[in-house]
Amino acid sequence: MSIPRHILSLWLLFAFLLLPSFLSANAHETDADQQFEEAVTAVHEKAYRKALMLFKTLAEDDISDAQFNAALLIKAGMGQPRNYSEAYYWAVLSDLGGEPRAETLVSELAGILPAEDIDSNHSRILDRLTKQLSDGTSQAIIKFARLHFEFLTEPDYETAYIWYSIAQAMGIKGGFEGSRDVAGYLESVDLIAAQNKSVEIFESSAFARN
Repeated sequence: MSIPRHILSLWLLFAFLLLPSFLSANAHETDADQQFEEAVTAVHEKAYRKALMLFKTLAEDDISDAQFNAALLIKAGMGQPRNYSEAYYWAVLSDLGGEPRAETLVSELAGILPAEDIDSNHSRILDRLTKQLSDGTSQAIIKFARLHFEFLTEPDYETAYIWYSIAQAMGIKGGFEGSRDVAGYLESVDLIAAQNKSVEIFESSAFARN
């Protein structure tokens, strides 16, 4: 019998750890949906290594709820030895991908990790998103903007504004609000410079060609 994913709770796995988190997912394509359910079944069977590998495969495909679940397992040391740094990596990506519960997990892990480790993970995520932008992956645009605005130790408001503006130009949800919010952090001369640069970057990108 298929298990409804919206009611799958992580207490079945972590009750003894008293973690108030839940295993759940948004709707995905059928194959990913089946793989997610297989991972959840593995959790219930305490086959944590199998569950983690399945979640990681989905996480590499930028499925935010799988990234969230992978982060939870890694944080708890289930399926592999506990690793807060790797858990933070997946938690941030999950947050950037729109998983609302990831925000709390990111905050918890940020309170544990040293600053240099956090910065290293941000650089790793930056490299990942930069490649996706180069490949023309539109889903990376808002993530890239948010990373520079919300996550970096020293926010890069110009870069955030540029990519929020590109998102707005493409009709991507959050682009207008993001560019509006970031504009408040820029001096007038810097705002105009960022606007000019956003046009240059957009026109030379795969997004303008497509």
